[in-house]
Amino acid sequence: MNETYTPPTILLVEEDDEVRPLLSQNLRNQGYHVVVALNEADAIERTKGGSFCPDLILLNQVGQSIQEYAAMGQRICKSTGIANHTLIIVMAERYGADMEGKDVQVDEAEYVTYLEDGQQLTNLLHRLCPV
Repeated sequence: MNETYTPPTILLVEEDDEVRPLLSQNLRNQGYHVVVALNEADAIERTKGGSFCPDLILLNQVGQSIQEYAAMGQRICKSTGIANHTLIIVMAERYGADMEGKDVQVDEAEYVTYLEDGQQLTNLLHRLCPV
């Protein structure tokens, strides 16, 4: 049998013009297929109609609460028919020193990461969505 390997797909929702290209390139360098969206509406447009189904939705929190970003991930899934069990990771924007370096599982498919460094995100992604 000659099976073709398909890397896991990450839907990256990143509003920051400076962070977006660096983060998406780092994810690609790690072996992921990355689809980039600028915001919730763009993410819904890119995934509508089942054009692709991401294995993971990665959201970089900016300006709203973590709960609002987690809800955004859920709305993207519901609006586009993406499976409810699709992993959602929110990268927290601001947090105290006591949270730095922690990955918190919110429910079965939702996580919040309080990044200490880029390696922490890499480790979390490889644990949840191995390449």
